[in-house]
Amino acid sequence: MELNKTLSRRQFFGLAGIGLATVALADLTGCGKADKEINCDVLVIGGGGAGTTAAAMAADSGAKTILIEKMPWQAGSSSLALGTLYGAGTKLQQAAGIDDTPDALLQYFLSRNGNKLDYDMQRFCADHFGETIDWLQELGVPFKEQVSIKGKDTVPRGHNAVHNAREYLVPVTELAYKNGVEFRFNTPAESLIVDGSGKVCGATARVNHETLLRFNAKQTIIASGGFCRNAEMIDKYMPDYSGVYTEVGLGLTGEGLQMGLDLGAAYIGHGGTNGILACPVEPGQSKLINGNTLWIDSAGNRFANEAGQTHDIYYTVAHFADQKFYAIYDQAAYDALTDALKRKMEFGLRRGMFAKADTVSDAASKLGIDGATAQAALDSYNALAAAGADTQFNKKADKLLPLTQAPYYVLQMGVCTHGSFGGYHVDTQFRVLDEQGNPIPNLYAAGEVCCGTFIYDDYPAGGCGLNFAYTSGRFSGANAAHAALA
Repeated sequence: MELNKTLSRRQFFGLAGIGLATVALADLTGCGKADKEINCDVLVIGGGGAGTTAAAMAADSGAKTILIEKMPWQAGSSSLALGTLYGAGTKLQQAAGIDDTPDALLQYFLSRNGNKLDYDMQRFCADHFGETIDWLQELGVPFKEQVSIKGKDTVPRGHNAVHNAREYLVPVTELAYKNGVEFRFNTPAESLIVDGSGKVCGATARVNHETLLRFNAKQTIIASGGFCRNAEMIDKYMPDYSGVYTEVGLGLTGEGLQMGLDLGAAYIGHGGTNGILACPVEPGQSKLINGNTLWIDSAGNRFANEAGQTHDIYYTVAHFADQKFYAIYDQAAYDALTDALKRKMEFGLRRGMFAKADTVSDAASKLGIDGATAQAALDSYNALAAAGADTQFNKKADKLLPLTQAPYYVLQMGVCTHGSFGGYHVDTQFRVLDEQGNPIPNLYAAGEVCCGTFIYDDYPAGGCGLNFAYTSGRFSGANAAHAALA
């Protein structure tokens, strides 16, 4: 199968099933003479959740739509996400007896630094996030019945796929194929095409490092994802997170964003990233990161509610000088692990990332932590557990389990980025704006590449970024198509 050519629907889903991927583009270069020219109404750059949704909706509006993707399969952070979408006023909430409205969600967004950003975008997301969840449910996405509380919110607004976020991507991709979208893989964009009046007229893309394609498009949508794998961009736009390990897809290197910035597009971002806690013995949110245990910093002090919101703890640890923390297990906690997790634990012990001893003091000392301080933290923690109330960090009693059975284990932990909160400044039509606040003609954006317009510096709640991807995809695609066909 020649991956540089358009894939059949069956071939596409075979590759999509790999479940790895992401979007990114090549550096802006001069537009040389193309080996082939291809015409369309709407060109979408990037095949993740935002790009695929944008393409599906553009084609649904009657536009001839082409989606080009850097990777040889469907890509984007949306294929790697856990699968929560945040929204209000949904059918799932109504079925669960949850009384909620977009107006109430707006107030929550504003309380999480949304008041420091464009009000119209906060209003837009609050109004349409619930619609997007209902739309995906109508497409056949299986959701869990329970709507969960996320972030610092007090209202259940987290809508969860039964398994993972690919359950959103598959039906949207099927819709795109049904609507006639042409997918081209292994086709990284090289530069935007701009005419003498400053209008974007499509993009060039290189295939097999040799063949230069010129995609002439009436409207172009960049949905190329973030830039957590671009160290220079992180240093420039998010220096607080320089050097933080990342688990985003290999292609999230920021070229798609840079193409527009080189044309004068405005950047908006306030130095934040999305992230999770990390365990060095396995990727993703390892179950060894156990909220029922005690967590200490490198000095040996307890620093957080271990069962609290992951994103909040991520921000705390990411600002530690060494970006590390440690989990303390006793033998009872070890015995409760599955066989697979016990093997991971033993691997960490062999590699010196974890330590074991008859006392916490000795185990901590093996990892360079002050043993006396770690022992004092454990003694204080066990006293709180015995009293049944965490007066230090308000951990719920059912999570506040005593750790009293020797031997003890100390596990090194850390953080990793899962997304960048910065990119193109867009309006609520998802048109890319220049430094003066004017739309760059014929250029739209969707997804993580423009999420700095919605998210300030930390995550409002789990599922906001993923819903922003699908919601911005819905509207950017429809708006671009209407402009192309006007």
